[in-house]
Amino acid sequence: MTHHTGSRQKRFKSSSISYRVYGLIFFCLLLLVGLSWSRWMSPSARSAEVDAAGEPSTPAYSASANDAQSPIAESIPTPISEIALTPTAPPASADPVPAPTSSSADPTSAPIAEPVPAASGDIAAPAASTASAPPSEKATVVEFNPPYIPVLNYHSITIDPGNRAVITPAKFEAQMQYLANHGYKTLSLQQFMDYMDNKATGMPEKPILLTFDDGYADNHEHALPILRSLQFQATLFVSPGTTEDGYFLNWEQIKEMHQAGWDIQPHGMTHPYLPKLAAKDQNYEIIEAKRQIDEQLQIDTNVFCYPYGERNTTTLNVLKDNGFRYAFTIDQGMTTRTQDPLLLKRIFVNGEETIEQWISRLENKNAKATK
Repeated sequence: MTHHTGSRQKRFKSSSISYRVYGLIFFCLLLLVGLSWSRWMSPSARSAEVDAAGEPSTPAYSASANDAQSPIAESIPTPISEIALTPTAPPASADPVPAPTSSSADPTSAPIAEPVPAASGDIAAPAASTASAPPSEKATVVEFNPPYIPVLNYHSITIDPGNRAVITPAKFEAQMQYLANHGYKTLSLQQFMDYMDNKATGMPEKPILLTFDDGYADNHEHALPILRSLQFQATLFVSPGTTEDGYFLNWEQIKEMHQAGWDIQPHGMTHPYLPKLAAKDQNYEIIEAKRQIDEQLQIDTNVFCYPYGERNTTTLNVLKDNGFRYAFTIDQGMTTRTQDPLLLKRIFVNGEETIEQWISRLENKNAKATK
């Protein structure tokens, strides 16, 4: 009995030692597995180790272009992901690149800075392209040089049924509104003469000259406010000998129209049939009309309009001898540079026509061939 008991105690003691050894070994294995798992499988541990090793990580702060000179911006490294994926510019050098000196204030004249080479072992960013953009094309300036100019010939602006030379204020306003709505630009007399002299610059695409014969008082009453509202210009041919009868413009009205931008030119002293007069009388009618207008308005007139459109060789000689450059007839057609400067054509405005008929004659391009 005693022998069996001692043997059993020895076996039990031996087993206890074995279990302790096995437990110690098992514990060590668990510890190793735990350390390995913590080292190789935990993302937070890996991140901590990378940061400790000095490998750059994505910063929480993103520096802007305005922060280029900020110490904070300089201390934040550029993420590898951005360097690899964003080929914009090489990394900034630790030492600032000195600005080039230039006597020119033009920023485009400054030389392009050479890219700073990356340090050995660093990840080099792709070099920025130095190719300059193609120079912008110069804006094309279009100079219009129309082959002809429509010169409209108006007379009285009132109501007088049956009189073709008279147009109602309503019709006149409709015609002016049509011109404004369809891109016509009225010319001053000087612009017209520049065109005829082939000296015009910046001519509008659709130029037109408005002329008014005889100097009726209703031109001041009706035409002046309509043209003023549209900022239109016009040329008025007056006969100074008619300024006191009340039916035609007086000097006060003529001066007001001149100040409003109307060009005033002579139409004979008394609006006579010039070819029926002797040379000296024609000379008086033309020269005295010019003298009085020049004196009243302090200008130098040099364009004439024939009363009734009538003239002869004597009339033309008087105009040439006294420095007149241009003269208008009532011959129908567009005005061109090929016409005799003292025999210019116009388009008579018939007050009995509809606006459609007026538009048809205004825009009849075939009229340019009329001499």
